[in-house]
Amino acid sequence: MQKALEQFGCEAQQIIEAFAKTVSSRKRPDRIYHYTNDAGLKGILEHGTLWLTDICRLNDPSELDHGFKIGIKEELEKAVVGCPRECQEFYRILASVTEDHETQGAAQTEEHKIQGSAHYFACSFSSCGDDLGQWRAYAANGSGFALGFDAAVLEDGFTHNRSTAPNAEDHAVSFPITYKDAKLADLDRQIIEKMLGLISLPRGRNLKDDEITSYTRELALSLMLQAAHAAIFFKHRAYKSEREYRFLETYSVDALPEVKLRPHRNSLIRYREFDWRSAAPGALKEIIAGPADRKKAFQFANECLHRYPQSGNVPIVCSPIPYRSL
Repeated sequence: MQKALEQFGCEAQQIIEAFAKTVSSRKRPDRIYHYTNDAGLKGILEHGTLWLTDICRLNDPSELDHGFKIGIKEELEKAVVGCPRECQEFYRILASVTEDHETQGAAQTEEHKIQGSAHYFACSFSSCGDDLGQWRAYAANGSGFALGFDAAVLEDGFTHNRSTAPNAEDHAVSFPITYKDAKLADLDRQIIEKMLGLISLPRGRNLKDDEITSYTRELALSLMLQAAHAAIFFKHRAYKSEREYRFLETYSVDALPEVKLRPHRNSLIRYREFDWRSAAPGALKEIIAGPADRKKAFQFANECLHRYPQSGNVPIVCSPIPYRSL
């Protein structure tokens, strides 16, 4: 039974890795943009680093919850129809865990699922450098900035530099986010097909009830961890206009690398630094000043570039969007 669990983990990983390769092979955009506020711009120019945040603490942790619910819960509910009673019980156990939001909160529940499989750190970019929704959501309600990087230079610097990091498991990868629920459902349907027959393995083995319960919970946890990994590549279609391009570092559960902590809404958020200026010199190609207060934003960006000239002579342009603050 233990060997069967291990084999399922390997087969599920192969399914996810095959999808990841197809996503990573897509044509990358010429330029990718990182939206930030004034403090973010100053830090990026002063220190030459970008922050990869613990993926459980992204701006919208509900994206992981959505991916898990669409990919596993709904597909498993379909798969167990007409199956033996233990399959129905397995679904009940898994569903009760996914709905355990009242005591822990949705974000903490997702954090438990994700961190049980590996440590993930991500930095988000967009192939769109002048998107109204992102100005409002990620760039101080239009008063911030979008830093435009040469995608090939930055991506190659990230993947080549970070892949040599100690204890890296999948090292560093970059990929465009997928916004298709049907594709996520198909991916997890394949994973469930590999798992479904394992639910009935304890039958006829003269096992005690607590042994069966322990095995069933371990199988449910394994399925949840694979689902959490798959969800990293997806977001709800409502975010499609963001055209996100994600940089991701992965570390095994027992090989957490050095992390730093920053405060955010009464929480300490884990993050890692990517020294983009050393790994990808010349990658920064432009700075776009937000549309809320173009003149003030332009002046601030210009002052930062003069004070921290290590990033080169980077042009500053202003967003032409007619802007109304929320």
